[in-house]
Amino acid sequence: MRTGLIDTWVGNPADVGPMYPFVGYEVPLFVVCIVLWIAYTIWQIKHENATYADELDQLAEAGSLVSTIEREGGNS
Repeated sequence: MRTGLIDTWVGNPADVGPMYPFVGYEVPLFVVCIVLWIAYTIWQIKHENATYADELDQLAEAGSLVSTIEREGGNS
């Protein structure tokens, strides 16, 4: 039974050639992934802080937060 390009298991595996694409690019791809992860994390934090500030401003204007607390019976 044949399962690919390997006819025999006797020999040097380096003679077969690369077993996956982009051999030798592991470190640069790892660095790219780390940079993208850090950039995404910074963007996510900024976006969440902006959303939080907007929601806080909406709740603070016209006393809507206080009126909601009073309406729900929060003055116990």
